[in-house]
Amino acid sequence: MKKQMIIILLLAMQVALYAQPRFDGSIFKPRQPKGVNALQILYDARNKDLEFSDEVQAALYVYENFEWKRHLLPMEKNTDGLWTASLAVTPQVAFVAVKFFQGDINQPDVFDNNEGKGYGVALADAKGNAKAGAYLGEASFQVPGISTGGLYGYYAEEPKPLAKSDLETLAANEMRLSGQQYLKFFESYMKLQELVLGDAFPAYATKTLQTYLADKNLDEDALGDLYQYTKFRLKDEQLAAAIETRIGKEFPKGTTARFVAYNNTKGSSPDRAEAIASYEDFLHRFPIAEWRKQPNKQGFIYYAVYRGLGSSYFDAKQFDKFVALYDDIDFRTGNELMRWNIMRAYMFKLVGQDTLYQVAEAILPKLIARKDDGSYLSDFDDKAMADANRMKQLDDRLFTHISLLNDLKKYKEARTYFYELSDDGKYSNAELNEINLQVLEGLDDRKQILPLLEMSARQNAMTPRMFDTLHAIYLAQHNREAAGYEDYLSSLKSNEQKAEMKAYVDQHWVNHPMPDFRLEDAGGSFVTPADWKGKIVVVDFWATWCRPCIMAFPGMQLLVDKYAKDDSVAVYMVGTMQTGDYKGKSVNFVHGEGYRFNLLHDAVNPATNEQDFVFRQLVPLFGDSSIPRKIVVKDGRVRYCSGGYSGSPSKLMDELSLAIETLKSEN
Repeated sequence: MKKQMIIILLLAMQVALYAQPRFDGSIFKPRQPKGVNALQILYDARNKDLEFSDEVQAALYVYENFEWKRHLLPMEKNTDGLWTASLAVTPQVAFVAVKFFQGDINQPDVFDNNEGKGYGVALADAKGNAKAGAYLGEASFQVPGISTGGLYGYYAEEPKPLAKSDLETLAANEMRLSGQQYLKFFESYMKLQELVLGDAFPAYATKTLQTYLADKNLDEDALGDLYQYTKFRLKDEQLAAAIETRIGKEFPKGTTARFVAYNNTKGSSPDRAEAIASYEDFLHRFPIAEWRKQPNKQGFIYYAVYRGLGSSYFDAKQFDKFVALYDDIDFRTGNELMRWNIMRAYMFKLVGQDTLYQVAEAILPKLIARKDDGSYLSDFDDKAMADANRMKQLDDRLFTHISLLNDLKKYKEARTYFYELSDDGKYSNAELNEINLQVLEGLDDRKQILPLLEMSARQNAMTPRMFDTLHAIYLAQHNREAAGYEDYLSSLKSNEQKAEMKAYVDQHWVNHPMPDFRLEDAGGSFVTPADWKGKIVVVDFWATWCRPCIMAFPGMQLLVDKYAKDDSVAVYMVGTMQTGDYKGKSVNFVHGEGYRFNLLHDAVNPATNEQDFVFRQLVPLFGDSSIPRKIVVKDGRVRYCSGGYSGSPSKLMDELSLAIETLKSEN
């Protein structure tokens, strides 16, 4: 498709004369335009990596107002075989660089940046004089570490450093040219001087800062920039304290004073009372209600302060104060406080359930009421993604509370919260579906049980107990006749869902030799490849310390039960990467939970003394050493491999069943 050429006016260009730059400016035409001449890019791809590309693009990097920005330019091929484009720049642009590429700029198929030396040009004004920023732009183009802004992605690897004498000349020229604007380029300039001065830099930086601070007319933003540099980069506590005092006197309620006060909170203090007092003092001095009248980019401060204060209240069991915070905070902050404190306390039994219920019941309605406040929008570029994340977060908080209510047998309240779940969240979580089954049973609401089970089956989010209940209902409705049950079950799943499962399985076929092995089972006997001859064998690598592995056990039990009478299929659970009495750990856990598995213990690697001998040999196939990891073996070769756990026992069973049946159908 023919691309539109972008025509722009450019003031002029001037290559620094003090030394020969290592970058190439010959692609820019004319080489030294005057006044308002246009600047064009003429790129000859012949004898270069992009020679045979039919779609060359240009990534344009401009140094504007002492900051790098990146734009993408389309290019056209002219009759001479050159790729061309014209540049759009503003009078504030002091340096221009370009990188040519094909494909996605973030992961280009091919690119040309002059073999790491760069294509660039420094600009001048209409009279041919260097523009403010030209020297610093040139320095930062060749030494990206001093850059401010988006020079990201220009180089594949760090360029060779410039000589200190060249850096010193660039620094001196920029200060001579732009010294009065020092606050605009302060940080980049100081990074440049740090490279030039080495060990002498701290003394220079302190003296320079003192000189700047002698100006009695510095505004709040300037003082804030100097404070942050002094405090966090130079780490001069004495000078930072002096700037802090000046900020407090001249701008006591300003944004910089707010940042300083936040920086002085004691969230990391081992004394919880001290941390709480510091957070409370901050909110007293800078109430969130005042910030909301004129919000700026300091919302992160209140997010951090309320998180720290809320967690401190919770850990100190000051639950009334914890609850009171929800009168002020937005959905994003309230969600994080509930996630970290309520969910963690529920999972690890840190607080009694009755107390936890009182706290959660007080805050959850407030969180639900703020679900549409838009507070998550700042975390995402796309509103749809922000909304989806917000719904997922609220579903997770509701899951925890419904689980707690079910434990306390508060079934009526639990059922009420079920209706607050999103449409996607109502039936997509197998564990929550089983809890809702228990709630309906507790309410003796038999009419709602079958719809719940059928909707859960449609979402393929079923547990073994749910299958048992559905099967029992089917038998009761069909005079105890099981014929037709499997067809009924299959009919609950949509064709789209079946197609998605097939697509997932098709992505995970492999063909890899199974390592030789001799693995001990729970009874002390040994299993070898000879025992698998003529069988399709599913292997689940797991460990007692792996929570996703344990969560997948119900799905593996469904698979075991499904093929229990099929002599051509075997399922083994192989414990791996465990320590201590790994045999006892595995056997006691599985038997204690009532699972009916064929257990095997991975052998100890003689080279490392780690219990991962078979698993480690398969890591090249897996690509990483994470578990759970499922493989399906046939005729001595691994034919299927997938990792992780989706959260649905029925989905896991269907996945592995489809792999088994596909392998069965082979000749």
